[in-house]
Amino acid sequence: MKGRSEPNRQLPMLAQRIFNTPLMIHEHKAEIIVAALQHRLGVGNFDRIDSTALGATDMLSLSGDARRDRDNWKPFAQDDDIAVIPVSGTLVHKFGWLDPVSGMTGYDGIIRKFRAALMDSTIRAIWFDIDSPGGEVAGCFAMCEEIAKSTLSEGGPKPVWAYINEQATSAAYAVASVCDRVYGPRTMITGSIGAYIMYIDFSRALDKNGMTPEIIRSGKRKGRMTGTEPLDDPALAKLQAMVDETRDIFANMVAMGRGLSVDTVLNTEAEIYSGADAVKTGLVDDIMSETEAWELLQLELGRRA
Repeated sequence: MKGRSEPNRQLPMLAQRIFNTPLMIHEHKAEIIVAALQHRLGVGNFDRIDSTALGATDMLSLSGDARRDRDNWKPFAQDDDIAVIPVSGTLVHKFGWLDPVSGMTGYDGIIRKFRAALMDSTIRAIWFDIDSPGGEVAGCFAMCEEIAKSTLSEGGPKPVWAYINEQATSAAYAVASVCDRVYGPRTMITGSIGAYIMYIDFSRALDKNGMTPEIIRSGKRKGRMTGTEPLDDPALAKLQAMVDETRDIFANMVAMGRGLSVDTVLNTEAEIYSGADAVKTGLVDDIMSETEAWELLQLELGRRA
């Protein structure tokens, strides 16, 4: 059994995916992730940490992909003639697993299920069951663009609906926004159409521990955002440009999917909305229970039969 003192080789990879890169995730979720990791990453000290390991070995027992019957198995859940695809927890790029594991869902798993549902002749509609604060930028827009092009409203073969159950913010709302219809309960939380970067400056922590990094550069801008030295003005401007570009792409996608003007979307200033405000802003179609939305989809399929 691995002792607590043994270093976790996954931590540098996680740090690379969380810090100093654009994110589309609800701020409270980001705070939880940082709090859980910061002691182990040497960012600071917390009395309580999340000791859950994220190694592939630990996830293997939960996956079971290699042991499934490929002749009869489908990568998505099916209820009557509707494919149900869950979008839950933190959304990440190239996760490598079809199903949500350890509080995360991969964009690669979502799109594989979506493609399979489109190709399946027994499936007449696709239902995204969304409960997620968002996640990584990488992989999100490419996936959403593919979904958008395959929706019924864009000439695709099957209606694609999203139900916010109970949260779809940031990258998770990007998924919902490109679907044909979006519904949710009064208590839903949605929006947060923006991006940000959590930049971590380790330089003072290094000084405190008697370590002074020397950076030998080839190219003036090389290594300016490593976190081992304070940001200079050009580096700060570059990071700001990155999040601004991400927000613009996001806003244009939402505007296209929801039939809104780009200015209307940008004017939300990445605010979050619930219930009637989400409907009023145009981010969702209506408030209704999951059962009501499901029955409405079945009614629509009956009309198309």
